[in-house]
Amino acid sequence: MKMHAKPLLMVTVGAMALGACSTMPDRKATAPDLPAGWTDVETQANAEALTDWWTGFNDPALDELVADGLASGPSVRIAALRVKEARALSRQTIGDFLPAIGAQAGGGYTRVIDGPDLTGSFQSFVGGGALVRESEQFVGSYGPTMSWEIPLFGRIEASAVGARANTRVAMEDLRGARAALAGDVAQAYVDFRAGQQRVAALQEAAEISDQLARIVQTGADAGFTAPADAADARRLAESTRARVPDVVMSARQAAARLAVLRGRAPGTEPEDVAATLNAIAPVPSYALSTAPAAPADLLRLRPDIAQAQARTLVAAAALGVSRADLLPQIRLTGSIDITDNIIGSAVPERLAQGSLTPGITMPLFDWGRRWSATKVRDAQFEQSLVTYQSTVNNAVGEASLALAALAQGQQRLDATRNAETAAEATARGVRASFGAGIASLSDRLRAEQQLIDARVSRIGAEQSQASAAIQVYRAFGGGPPPLNRAQQR
Repeated sequence: MKMHAKPLLMVTVGAMALGACSTMPDRKATAPDLPAGWTDVETQANAEALTDWWTGFNDPALDELVADGLASGPSVRIAALRVKEARALSRQTIGDFLPAIGAQAGGGYTRVIDGPDLTGSFQSFVGGGALVRESEQFVGSYGPTMSWEIPLFGRIEASAVGARANTRVAMEDLRGARAALAGDVAQAYVDFRAGQQRVAALQEAAEISDQLARIVQTGADAGFTAPADAADARRLAESTRARVPDVVMSARQAAARLAVLRGRAPGTEPEDVAATLNAIAPVPSYALSTAPAAPADLLRLRPDIAQAQARTLVAAAALGVSRADLLPQIRLTGSIDITDNIIGSAVPERLAQGSLTPGITMPLFDWGRRWSATKVRDAQFEQSLVTYQSTVNNAVGEASLALAALAQGQQRLDATRNAETAAEATARGVRASFGAGIASLSDRLRAEQQLIDARVSRIGAEQSQASAAIQVYRAFGGGPPPLNRAQQR
C-alpha cells in the first residue's frame, strides 16, 4: 500500500504531541517535621564514621568475619540478585514501548496426485507462448513485519519512572541487607565473646569454691570446723558450676549465628577462624558518646527511608499508567511481503508489497472498570505517601531510643565496673580475715558470691554497651561503602 509522506508526518507529529502529555500525579513524598537535635547526646556529624563502623571496635577477628559475611552472606547475595532482576525488568518495561520488528515466512505447496496437470502462469501464454502445464507448484511468501503502539499521554514516562523506582527499591534493599548483615555479625560476635567471658568467670569462681570446700572439708575431718560449713562451701561451688551450661549454650548459639550469617553450616569454620574464635578474648568495646548524624540526615542515610520514597514513585507511576489506560491508543502495523515461485510458475513474477496500517482503539464499555482501577491506584499512592512519613518517624524514634540506650548503658557500665572493683577489694579483705581466723566462713562465701555476681554483671554491661553502639549505627543506616557497578553484577 502506498502512503504519502505528508499524512504520515502529521500522524507522527500528532502522536508525539499527545505523548508529551503527562498523567503522573503532582504530589510527591514529603518528610514530616523533624527535631533539630537529639535529647540524650550531642550530634557530631561524621559521615566517614558510618562507613565500616565496626572497625571502631579495633578487633581484627570481627573485621574478618564481617568481610566474609559481606562476600558470602546469603541475605546479601539474594539482595544482589534482586537488583539484577529489577534491572532486567526495567529494560523489559522500556522495551515494551519500542517497535516490535520480526519476520514472517510461509508458502503453499500443491502437487497433482490424480487428474490433469496444474496451469502455470498465463503471462507467457498471453504474450503468444504456449500454455504451461505443471505437476507441482510451490509459492513462497516472506518479509519483515513491524508493530508499534505509540506511547501516548505520558504512558512511557510513567512506565520509565516506575521501572527506575523499582530498581532503586532493589538497590536500597541491597544497601540495607549489607548494613543489616554487618550489624548482625557484629552482634553475634559480641554475644559470643560475652558468653566466653561469662563461662571463664564462672569456671574460675567454681574452682575457687572447690579449693575453699576442700580446705573446709579438711578442717572438718580434723574436727576444727563443722561439717555443715564444708557442705555450704560445696553448695556454693556446685551452684556456680550449675550456671555454666546455660552460658555455654548461649555462646554456642552465637557461634552458630556467626556461621549461618556468613553462608556456612555450623561446625565448618576454617581452621584459622576456628582457632581465633576458640581463643578467649575480651568483649569488644566501642567508645561512642555522640550521635554520628543529625535527625534530618536520616532521610539520606537510612535505606528503608530511601526505599519508602522509591515506592511512592512506583505507586505514582502505576497511577499514571492507569490514567493513560483511560485514553485512546494508536498502533501502527506494517509489513513487506515478497511472493515468488519456488517450484513451478504459479505467479507471473516476483512480487514485493509494503503496507502500513494505523489503528486507534478507545475504551468504551469497560471504561468504568478502568476508572475504578484508577481510583484503586490513587488510593495506593496516597497510602505510599503516608507510609513514607511513618517510616521517617519510626526511623527518628529508633535512632532516639538507640542513643538513649547508649547513654544509659554507659552509666550502667561505669557502675558495674565500680561495683566489681569494690567486690574485689572486699573479697581480698575477707580472704585475709578468714585466713587469720577473724572472718567466718559465711562471710568468706558471701564475699566470693558477691564477686562472682559483680563480675558477671560487668560482662553483661559490656555486652549491652557494645550492643547499644551497634544499634546506634544500625539506626543511622551505617554500613559498608556503596558497591560499584562491577561489584553489583
